[in-house]
Amino acid sequence: MKHRRDGDVHPGIAWGPFTLRVPFVHVGVEWPELVQGLVVAGATGLAVVPLYIHSFGMTWEMAVALTILQGMLISAAPIVFGDPFCPGWLTPALPLVLREALLRSEIGARVDFVNAVVLLVAAVFVFFGASGLGPLFLRLVPRVVQAGIILGAGMSALYGELVPRAGEASRLDQYPISILLAVGVSLLLLFSLPVERLKAHWSWLASLAALGIAPGFFLAMVIGPWVGEISYQGLRDLFFDPATGDWVFGLGDVFLWPDFAGLYAGYSPLARGLPGLELFLAALPLALAAYVIAMGDLITGTAILRHAAAARPDETIPFDERRTHFTLGIRNAAQALTAGPFFPLQGPLWTGVMVVVAERWSRGRRHMDTLFGGIFSYYVFGIPVLFFCRPVLELLRPVLPVAFSLTLILTGFACAYVALSMLHDRVERGVAVVIGMAIMAFSTTVGVLAGLVMTVALLGRQAWKPSAPEARE
Repeated sequence: MKHRRDGDVHPGIAWGPFTLRVPFVHVGVEWPELVQGLVVAGATGLAVVPLYIHSFGMTWEMAVALTILQGMLISAAPIVFGDPFCPGWLTPALPLVLREALLRSEIGARVDFVNAVVLLVAAVFVFFGASGLGPLFLRLVPRVVQAGIILGAGMSALYGELVPRAGEASRLDQYPISILLAVGVSLLLLFSLPVERLKAHWSWLASLAALGIAPGFFLAMVIGPWVGEISYQGLRDLFFDPATGDWVFGLGDVFLWPDFAGLYAGYSPLARGLPGLELFLAALPLALAAYVIAMGDLITGTAILRHAAAARPDETIPFDERRTHFTLGIRNAAQALTAGPFFPLQGPLWTGVMVVVAERWSRGRRHMDTLFGGIFSYYVFGIPVLFFCRPVLELLRPVLPVAFSLTLILTGFACAYVALSMLHDRVERGVAVVIGMAIMAFSTTVGVLAGLVMTVALLGRQAWKPSAPEARE
Protein backbone atom coordinates (compact mmCIF):
# COMPACT_ATOMS: atom_id res chain seq x y z
CA MET A 1 0.00 0.00 0.00
CA LYS A 2 1.31 3.43 -0.99
CA HIS A 3 1.38 5.60 2.13
CA ARG A 4 1.20 9.37 2.45
CA ARG A 5 3.54 11.66 4.33
CA ASP A 6 1.80 14.09 6.65
CA GLY A 7 0.61 17.20 4.85
CA ASP A 8 0.90 15.75 1.33
CA VAL A 9 -1.74 15.00 -1.29
CA HIS A 10 -2.53 11.28 -1.20
CA PRO A 11 -0.30 9.43 -3.74
CA GLY A 12 -1.53 8.33 -7.14
CA ILE A 13 -0.56 8.10 -10.80
CA ALA A 14 -0.74 11.48 -12.55
CA TRP A 15 -1.98 11.55 -16.14
CA GLY A 16 -2.53 14.99 -17.63
CA PRO A 17 -4.58 17.08 -15.20
CA PHE A 18 -5.96 13.90 -13.61
CA THR A 19 -4.77 11.41 -11.00
CA LEU A 20 -5.48 7.68 -11.02
CA ARG A 21 -5.53 5.94 -7.66
CA VAL A 22 -5.61 2.16 -7.88
CA PRO A 23 -7.79 0.40 -5.28
CA PHE A 24 -5.75 -1.75 -2.85
CA VAL A 25 -2.53 -0.16 -4.15
CA HIS A 26 -3.05 3.50 -3.29
CA VAL A 27 -6.25 3.17 -1.27
CA GLY A 28 -7.51 0.54 1.18
CA VAL A 29 -10.96 -0.49 2.38
CA GLU A 30 -13.09 1.55 4.78
CA TRP A 31 -15.67 -1.00 5.93
CA PRO A 32 -18.40 1.34 7.27
CA GLU A 33 -18.55 3.15 3.91
CA LEU A 34 -18.34 -0.10 1.95
CA VAL A 35 -21.35 -1.61 3.70
CA GLN A 36 -23.42 1.57 3.39
CA GLY A 37 -22.53 2.09 -0.26
CA LEU A 38 -23.27 -1.48 -1.27
CA VAL A 39 -26.87 -1.03 -0.11
CA VAL A 40 -27.61 2.68 -0.53
CA ALA A 41 -25.77 3.40 -3.78
CA GLY A 42 -27.09 0.21 -5.36
CA ALA A 43 -30.75 0.80 -4.49
CA THR A 44 -30.56 4.48 -5.45
CA GLY A 45 -28.98 3.76 -8.81
CA LEU A 46 -31.80 1.40 -9.76
CA ALA A 47 -34.50 4.00 -9.04
CA VAL A 48 -34.70 5.19 -12.66
CA VAL A 49 -35.05 1.70 -14.15
CA PRO A 50 -38.92 1.62 -14.22
CA LEU A 51 -39.06 4.90 -16.12
CA TYR A 52 -36.59 3.71 -18.75
CA ILE A 53 -38.73 0.61 -19.25
CA HIS A 54 -42.05 2.48 -19.34
CA SER A 55 -41.15 5.72 -21.14
CA PHE A 56 -38.04 4.89 -23.18
CA GLY A 57 -38.93 1.38 -24.34
CA MET A 58 -36.01 -0.46 -22.71
CA THR A 59 -36.12 -4.04 -21.53
CA TRP A 60 -35.30 -4.81 -17.89
CA GLU A 61 -31.88 -6.13 -18.95
CA MET A 62 -31.12 -2.96 -20.97
CA ALA A 63 -32.14 -0.65 -18.13
CA VAL A 64 -29.95 -2.56 -15.65
CA ALA A 65 -27.07 -2.35 -18.14
CA LEU A 66 -27.53 1.43 -18.27
CA THR A 67 -27.50 1.55 -14.46
CA ILE A 68 -24.24 -0.39 -14.36
CA LEU A 69 -22.54 1.88 -16.90
CA GLN A 70 -23.70 5.10 -15.22
CA GLY A 71 -22.52 3.78 -11.85
CA MET A 72 -19.08 2.93 -13.22
CA LEU A 73 -18.74 6.38 -14.78
CA ILE A 74 -19.80 8.06 -11.54
CA SER A 75 -17.19 6.00 -9.67
CA ALA A 76 -14.56 7.01 -12.22
CA ALA A 77 -14.64 10.62 -10.99
CA PRO A 78 -12.62 9.95 -7.80
CA ILE A 79 -10.89 6.73 -8.90
CA VAL A 80 -9.72 7.49 -12.45
CA PHE A 81 -9.79 11.30 -12.53
CA GLY A 82 -8.88 12.14 -8.94
CA ASP A 83 -11.80 14.41 -8.01
CA PRO A 84 -12.09 14.58 -4.19
CA PHE A 85 -15.90 14.67 -4.18
CA CYS A 86 -18.58 12.00 -3.74
CA PRO A 87 -20.14 12.24 -7.22
CA GLY A 88 -23.69 11.49 -8.25
CA TRP A 89 -26.51 12.58 -10.50
CA LEU A 90 -27.19 16.19 -11.35
CA THR A 91 -30.49 15.62 -9.54
CA PRO A 92 -32.10 19.09 -9.79
CA ALA A 93 -31.67 18.94 -13.57
CA LEU A 94 -33.38 15.52 -13.71
CA PRO A 95 -37.01 16.77 -13.63
CA LEU A 96 -36.22 19.52 -16.15
CA VAL A 97 -34.74 17.13 -18.72
CA LEU A 98 -37.32 14.42 -18.06
CA ARG A 99 -40.27 16.79 -18.34
CA GLU A 100 -39.22 18.13 -21.74
CA ALA A 101 -38.36 14.65 -22.98
CA LEU A 102 -41.80 13.29 -22.08
CA LEU A 103 -43.49 16.10 -24.02
CA ARG A 104 -42.46 14.13 -27.12
CA SER A 105 -44.90 11.33 -27.85
CA GLU A 106 -42.54 9.01 -29.76
CA ILE A 107 -39.91 7.01 -27.87
CA GLY A 108 -37.30 7.62 -30.58
CA ALA A 109 -37.77 11.37 -30.30
CA ARG A 110 -37.37 11.18 -26.51
CA VAL A 111 -34.15 9.19 -26.86
CA ASP A 112 -32.66 11.58 -29.41
CA PHE A 113 -33.62 14.64 -27.36
CA VAL A 114 -32.03 13.34 -24.14
CA ASN A 115 -28.94 12.24 -26.07
CA ALA A 116 -28.67 15.81 -27.40
CA VAL A 117 -28.95 17.20 -23.86
CA VAL A 118 -26.28 14.87 -22.44
CA LEU A 119 -23.83 15.49 -25.31
CA LEU A 120 -24.36 19.24 -25.09
CA VAL A 121 -23.85 19.20 -21.31
CA ALA A 122 -20.54 17.43 -21.93
CA ALA A 123 -19.55 20.07 -24.51
CA VAL A 124 -20.50 22.93 -22.16
CA PHE A 125 -18.31 21.58 -19.36
CA VAL A 126 -15.33 21.03 -21.66
CA PHE A 127 -15.73 24.48 -23.22
CA PHE A 128 -15.94 26.33 -19.91
CA GLY A 129 -13.13 24.23 -18.46
CA ALA A 130 -10.78 24.83 -21.38
CA SER A 131 -11.61 28.51 -21.82
CA GLY A 132 -11.87 29.47 -18.17
CA LEU A 133 -15.07 31.40 -18.97
CA GLY A 134 -17.22 29.53 -16.44
CA PRO A 135 -16.99 32.20 -13.68
CA LEU A 136 -17.80 34.93 -16.22
CA PHE A 137 -20.89 33.03 -17.42
CA LEU A 138 -22.11 32.54 -13.85
CA ARG A 139 -21.66 36.27 -13.18
CA LEU A 140 -23.76 37.05 -16.27
CA VAL A 141 -26.65 34.95 -14.95
CA PRO A 142 -28.27 36.95 -12.12
CA ARG A 143 -28.61 35.20 -8.80
CA VAL A 144 -32.39 35.50 -8.94
CA VAL A 145 -32.45 33.67 -12.30
CA GLN A 146 -30.19 30.95 -10.91
CA ALA A 147 -32.58 30.59 -7.98
CA GLY A 148 -35.55 30.52 -10.36
CA ILE A 149 -33.99 27.68 -12.37
CA ILE A 150 -33.47 25.61 -9.21
CA LEU A 151 -36.98 26.45 -8.00
CA GLY A 152 -38.38 25.47 -11.39
CA ALA A 153 -36.62 22.12 -11.12
CA GLY A 154 -38.22 21.57 -7.72
CA MET A 155 -41.66 22.58 -8.93
CA SER A 156 -41.35 20.31 -11.97
CA ALA A 157 -40.33 17.39 -9.77
CA LEU A 158 -43.28 17.85 -7.39
CA TYR A 159 -45.77 18.54 -10.18
CA GLY A 160 -44.73 15.38 -12.03
CA GLU A 161 -45.35 13.29 -8.92
CA LEU A 162 -48.56 14.94 -7.69
CA VAL A 163 -50.35 15.50 -11.02
CA PRO A 164 -50.61 12.40 -13.25
CA ARG A 165 -50.15 12.63 -17.00
CA ALA A 166 -53.32 12.35 -19.08
CA GLY A 167 -54.67 8.81 -19.11
CA GLU A 168 -52.12 7.52 -16.58
CA ALA A 169 -52.19 6.93 -12.85
CA SER A 170 -49.42 8.62 -10.91
CA ARG A 171 -47.00 6.65 -8.77
CA LEU A 172 -48.58 8.32 -5.75
CA ASP A 173 -51.96 6.89 -6.79
CA GLN A 174 -50.49 3.40 -7.10
CA TYR A 175 -48.32 3.38 -3.95
CA PRO A 176 -49.82 6.04 -1.64
CA ILE A 177 -48.95 4.52 1.74
CA SER A 178 -45.49 3.27 0.72
CA ILE A 179 -44.47 6.59 -0.83
CA LEU A 180 -45.85 8.76 1.97
CA LEU A 181 -44.14 6.63 4.62
CA ALA A 182 -40.82 6.67 2.76
CA VAL A 183 -41.01 10.44 2.18
CA GLY A 184 -42.06 11.16 5.77
CA VAL A 185 -39.24 9.14 7.31
CA SER A 186 -36.68 10.63 4.91
CA LEU A 187 -37.79 14.20 5.60
CA LEU A 188 -37.55 13.61 9.35
CA LEU A 189 -34.09 12.06 9.19
CA LEU A 190 -32.61 14.50 6.68
CA PHE A 191 -34.28 17.86 7.34
CA SER A 192 -36.09 17.91 10.69
CA LEU A 193 -34.65 20.43 13.15
CA PRO A 194 -36.00 18.61 16.25
CA VAL A 195 -34.49 15.35 14.99
CA GLU A 196 -31.22 17.17 14.29
CA ARG A 197 -31.01 18.11 17.97
CA LEU A 198 -31.73 14.52 19.00
CA LYS A 199 -28.86 13.24 16.83
CA ALA A 200 -26.40 14.97 19.16
CA HIS A 201 -27.63 12.81 22.05
CA TRP A 202 -28.50 9.55 20.30
CA SER A 203 -25.64 8.21 18.20
CA TRP A 204 -27.82 5.44 16.73
CA LEU A 205 -30.14 8.11 15.29
CA ALA A 206 -27.21 9.96 13.76
CA SER A 207 -26.01 6.69 12.20
CA LEU A 208 -29.49 5.98 10.85
CA ALA A 209 -29.76 9.45 9.34
CA ALA A 210 -26.33 8.99 7.74
CA LEU A 211 -27.88 6.31 5.50
CA GLY A 212 -29.81 9.02 3.64
CA ILE A 213 -32.96 7.82 1.90
CA ALA A 214 -32.24 4.15 2.60
CA PRO A 215 -34.26 3.87 5.87
CA GLY A 216 -37.39 5.28 4.21
CA PHE A 217 -36.87 3.06 1.19
CA PHE A 218 -36.48 -0.11 3.26
CA LEU A 219 -39.49 0.80 5.38
CA ALA A 220 -41.53 0.91 2.16
CA MET A 221 -40.15 -2.53 1.24
CA VAL A 222 -41.49 -3.92 4.54
CA ILE A 223 -44.81 -2.06 4.76
CA GLY A 224 -45.71 -2.22 1.05
CA PRO A 225 -46.69 -5.91 0.98
CA TRP A 226 -48.76 -5.54 4.19
CA VAL A 227 -50.94 -2.84 2.62
CA GLY A 228 -51.22 -4.63 -0.74
CA GLU A 229 -49.19 -2.10 -2.76
CA ILE A 230 -46.09 -4.22 -3.38
CA SER A 231 -45.74 -7.89 -4.31
CA TYR A 232 -42.60 -10.03 -4.26
CA GLN A 233 -44.12 -12.71 -6.48
CA GLY A 234 -41.28 -12.32 -8.99
CA LEU A 235 -38.75 -13.23 -6.29
CA ARG A 236 -40.84 -16.22 -5.24
CA ASP A 237 -41.15 -17.38 -8.87
CA LEU A 238 -37.36 -17.26 -9.15
CA PHE A 239 -37.07 -19.93 -6.45
CA PHE A 240 -40.24 -21.99 -7.00
CA ASP A 241 -42.35 -23.14 -9.90
CA PRO A 242 -45.70 -21.32 -9.33
CA ALA A 243 -47.63 -24.23 -10.82
CA THR A 244 -46.12 -27.07 -8.76
CA GLY A 245 -44.44 -25.26 -5.88
CA ASP A 246 -41.26 -27.25 -6.58
CA TRP A 247 -37.79 -25.82 -5.97
CA VAL A 248 -36.47 -24.62 -9.35
CA PHE A 249 -33.67 -22.24 -8.35
CA GLY A 250 -30.31 -23.14 -9.91
CA LEU A 251 -26.88 -21.63 -10.40
CA GLY A 252 -28.02 -19.96 -13.63
CA ASP A 253 -30.61 -17.99 -11.66
CA VAL A 254 -27.98 -16.38 -9.44
CA PHE A 255 -26.70 -14.02 -12.13
CA LEU A 256 -28.37 -11.48 -14.40
CA TRP A 257 -26.70 -10.87 -17.74
CA PRO A 258 -27.45 -7.21 -18.64
CA ASP A 259 -28.06 -6.45 -22.31
CA PHE A 260 -25.17 -4.10 -23.05
CA ALA A 261 -25.25 -4.88 -26.79
CA GLY A 262 -28.96 -4.14 -27.10
CA LEU A 263 -28.57 -0.93 -25.12
CA TYR A 264 -25.78 0.30 -27.38
CA ALA A 265 -27.52 -0.72 -30.61
CA GLY A 266 -30.85 0.86 -29.71
CA TYR A 267 -29.87 3.94 -27.71
CA SER A 268 -26.29 5.10 -28.34
CA PRO A 269 -26.01 8.01 -30.80
CA LEU A 270 -23.05 6.17 -32.34
CA ALA A 271 -25.43 3.39 -33.40
CA ARG A 272 -28.67 5.30 -34.08
CA GLY A 273 -27.08 8.49 -35.38
CA LEU A 274 -26.45 11.88 -33.84
CA PRO A 275 -29.50 14.00 -32.97
CA GLY A 276 -30.44 16.70 -35.47
CA LEU A 277 -29.38 20.34 -35.14
CA GLU A 278 -32.88 21.38 -34.04
CA LEU A 279 -32.63 19.03 -31.03
CA PHE A 280 -29.27 20.47 -30.00
CA LEU A 281 -30.75 23.98 -30.21
CA ALA A 282 -33.72 22.87 -28.08
CA ALA A 283 -31.30 21.27 -25.59
CA LEU A 284 -29.02 24.33 -25.21
CA PRO A 285 -31.05 26.11 -22.47
CA LEU A 286 -31.20 22.86 -20.48
CA ALA A 287 -27.45 22.34 -20.85
CA LEU A 288 -26.71 25.86 -19.59
CA ALA A 289 -29.18 25.42 -16.72
CA ALA A 290 -27.46 22.14 -15.84
CA TYR A 291 -24.12 23.98 -15.75
CA VAL A 292 -25.50 26.56 -13.31
CA ILE A 293 -26.85 23.79 -11.07
CA ALA A 294 -23.58 21.82 -11.23
CA MET A 295 -21.51 24.83 -10.21
CA GLY A 296 -23.75 25.26 -7.20
CA ASP A 297 -23.07 21.64 -6.27
CA LEU A 298 -19.34 22.18 -6.74
CA ILE A 299 -19.38 25.18 -4.40
CA THR A 300 -21.29 23.13 -1.82
CA GLY A 301 -18.89 20.19 -2.04
CA THR A 302 -15.84 22.44 -1.74
CA ALA A 303 -17.31 24.12 1.35
CA ILE A 304 -18.02 20.75 3.00
CA LEU A 305 -14.47 19.53 2.40
CA ARG A 306 -12.75 22.76 3.43
CA HIS A 307 -14.66 22.67 6.72
CA ALA A 308 -13.65 19.04 7.36
CA ALA A 309 -10.05 19.63 6.22
CA ALA A 310 -9.46 22.02 9.12
CA ALA A 311 -9.28 18.93 11.33
CA ARG A 312 -7.03 16.95 8.95
CA PRO A 313 -3.74 18.81 8.35
CA ASP A 314 -2.15 15.44 7.54
CA GLU A 315 -3.84 15.30 4.10
CA THR A 316 -3.98 18.08 1.50
CA ILE A 317 -7.12 17.91 -0.66
CA PRO A 318 -6.36 18.54 -4.37
CA PHE A 319 -9.07 21.04 -5.43
CA ASP A 320 -8.97 21.89 -9.14
CA GLU A 321 -12.07 23.37 -10.78
CA ARG A 322 -10.62 22.95 -14.27
CA ARG A 323 -10.05 19.23 -13.67
CA THR A 324 -13.63 18.85 -12.43
CA HIS A 325 -14.96 20.55 -15.58
CA PHE A 326 -13.05 18.13 -17.80
CA THR A 327 -14.09 15.17 -15.66
CA LEU A 328 -17.78 16.08 -15.98
CA GLY A 329 -17.42 16.61 -19.71
CA ILE A 330 -15.76 13.24 -20.24
CA ARG A 331 -18.22 11.38 -18.00
CA ASN A 332 -21.30 12.83 -19.71
CA ALA A 333 -19.91 12.27 -23.20
CA ALA A 334 -18.97 8.68 -22.36
CA GLN A 335 -22.43 8.15 -20.83
CA ALA A 336 -24.23 9.26 -23.98
CA LEU A 337 -21.95 7.40 -26.40
CA THR A 338 -22.06 4.08 -24.55
CA ALA A 339 -25.51 4.01 -22.95
CA GLY A 340 -27.57 6.76 -24.52
CA PRO A 341 -30.26 8.89 -22.84
CA PHE A 342 -29.22 9.26 -19.21
CA PHE A 343 -31.60 12.07 -18.20
CA PRO A 344 -30.34 12.41 -14.55
CA LEU A 345 -26.97 13.51 -16.03
CA GLN A 346 -23.54 12.92 -14.51
CA GLY A 347 -22.98 15.49 -11.73
CA PRO A 348 -20.17 16.51 -9.39
CA LEU A 349 -21.73 15.81 -5.99
CA TRP A 350 -23.95 13.50 -3.94
CA THR A 351 -24.36 15.91 -1.05
CA GLY A 352 -25.66 13.48 1.60
CA VAL A 353 -22.86 10.99 1.00
CA MET A 354 -20.24 13.75 0.92
CA VAL A 355 -21.36 14.93 4.35
CA VAL A 356 -21.23 11.38 5.76
CA VAL A 357 -17.76 10.58 4.37
CA ALA A 358 -16.29 14.00 5.23
CA GLU A 359 -17.57 13.80 8.80
CA ARG A 360 -15.84 10.48 9.53
CA TRP A 361 -12.69 11.59 7.68
CA SER A 362 -12.54 14.70 9.88
CA ARG A 363 -12.24 12.53 13.02
CA GLY A 364 -8.62 11.76 12.18
CA ARG A 365 -6.34 9.34 10.39
CA ARG A 366 -7.10 6.61 12.91
CA HIS A 367 -10.72 6.58 11.70
CA MET A 368 -10.05 7.05 7.96
CA ASP A 369 -6.55 7.07 6.51
CA THR A 370 -7.47 9.11 3.44
CA LEU A 371 -10.59 10.83 2.17
CA PHE A 372 -10.28 8.81 -1.03
CA GLY A 373 -10.54 5.58 0.97
CA GLY A 374 -13.98 6.59 2.23
CA ILE A 375 -15.14 7.71 -1.21
CA PHE A 376 -13.78 4.63 -3.01
CA SER A 377 -15.36 2.30 -0.46
CA TYR A 378 -18.77 3.98 -0.65
CA TYR A 379 -18.77 3.44 -4.40
CA VAL A 380 -17.58 -0.17 -3.90
CA PHE A 381 -14.39 0.61 -5.85
CA GLY A 382 -16.42 1.04 -9.05
CA ILE A 383 -17.45 -2.62 -9.15
CA PRO A 384 -21.28 -2.83 -9.33
CA VAL A 385 -21.57 -6.40 -8.06
CA LEU A 386 -25.12 -5.82 -6.80
CA PHE A 387 -26.47 -5.30 -10.31
CA PHE A 388 -25.41 -8.76 -11.48
CA CYS A 389 -27.16 -10.59 -8.63
CA ARG A 390 -30.62 -11.64 -9.84
CA PRO A 391 -32.18 -12.44 -6.42
CA VAL A 392 -31.22 -8.99 -5.08
CA LEU A 393 -32.54 -7.29 -8.21
CA GLU A 394 -35.83 -9.21 -8.00
CA LEU A 395 -36.13 -8.22 -4.34
CA LEU A 396 -35.67 -4.52 -5.17
CA ARG A 397 -37.58 -4.52 -8.47
CA PRO A 398 -41.16 -4.12 -7.10
CA VAL A 399 -40.12 -1.14 -4.94
CA LEU A 400 -38.23 0.82 -7.59
CA PRO A 401 -41.21 3.06 -8.53
CA VAL A 402 -41.37 4.07 -4.85
CA ALA A 403 -37.62 4.81 -4.88
CA PHE A 404 -37.95 7.02 -7.96
CA SER A 405 -40.93 8.91 -6.53
CA LEU A 406 -39.05 9.35 -3.24
CA THR A 407 -36.06 10.77 -5.14
CA LEU A 408 -38.16 13.30 -7.03
CA ILE A 409 -40.21 14.47 -4.03
CA LEU A 410 -37.08 15.00 -1.94
CA THR A 411 -35.49 16.77 -4.91
CA GLY A 412 -38.48 19.12 -5.05
CA PHE A 413 -38.22 19.88 -1.34
CA ALA A 414 -34.45 20.42 -1.40
CA CYS A 415 -34.59 22.60 -4.54
CA ALA A 416 -37.23 24.79 -2.92
CA TYR A 417 -35.26 25.54 0.24
CA VAL A 418 -31.98 26.02 -1.65
CA ALA A 419 -33.57 28.42 -4.15
CA LEU A 420 -35.40 30.47 -1.54
CA SER A 421 -32.27 30.75 0.61
CA MET A 422 -30.50 32.46 -2.32
CA LEU A 423 -33.03 35.32 -2.41
CA HIS A 424 -32.81 38.55 -0.42
CA ASP A 425 -36.18 40.30 -0.59
CA ARG A 426 -39.80 40.03 -1.68
CA VAL A 427 -39.18 41.26 -5.24
CA GLU A 428 -36.51 38.63 -5.84
CA ARG A 429 -38.77 35.94 -4.38
CA GLY A 430 -41.61 37.03 -6.66
CA VAL A 431 -39.38 36.94 -9.75
CA ALA A 432 -38.00 33.52 -8.81
CA VAL A 433 -41.48 32.06 -8.33
CA VAL A 434 -42.60 33.36 -11.74
CA ILE A 435 -39.48 31.83 -13.33
CA GLY A 436 -40.18 28.52 -11.60
CA MET A 437 -43.82 28.50 -12.67
CA ALA A 438 -42.90 29.33 -16.27
CA ILE A 439 -40.35 26.51 -16.33
CA MET A 440 -42.90 24.07 -14.89
CA ALA A 441 -45.76 25.16 -17.20
CA PHE A 442 -43.84 25.79 -20.43
CA SER A 443 -40.09 25.12 -20.70
CA THR A 444 -36.71 26.10 -19.32
CA THR A 445 -36.22 28.49 -22.25
CA VAL A 446 -39.44 30.37 -21.56
CA GLY A 447 -38.72 30.52 -17.82
CA VAL A 448 -35.19 31.89 -18.24
CA LEU A 449 -36.23 34.48 -20.85
CA ALA A 450 -39.13 35.63 -18.67
CA GLY A 451 -36.78 35.82 -15.70
CA LEU A 452 -34.22 37.95 -17.53
CA VAL A 453 -36.90 40.40 -18.68
CA MET A 454 -38.38 40.67 -15.16
CA THR A 455 -34.91 41.01 -13.62
CA VAL A 456 -34.06 43.97 -15.85
CA ALA A 457 -37.47 45.60 -15.34
CA LEU A 458 -37.92 45.03 -11.61
CA LEU A 459 -34.41 44.79 -10.16
CA GLY A 460 -32.22 46.64 -12.62
CA ARG A 461 -28.42 46.65 -12.57
CA GLN A 462 -28.20 45.75 -8.89
CA ALA A 463 -29.33 42.20 -9.75
CA TRP A 464 -25.85 41.59 -11.21
CA LYS A 465 -24.01 42.98 -8.20
CA PRO A 466 -22.77 40.47 -5.59
CA SER A 467 -24.06 41.61 -2.23
CA ALA A 468 -24.70 40.36 1.28
CA PRO A 469 -28.31 39.54 2.14
CA GLU A 470 -30.25 42.68 2.96
CA ALA A 471 -33.92 43.53 3.44
CA ARG A 472 -35.27 46.12 1.03
CA GLU A 473 -38.85 45.41 2.09
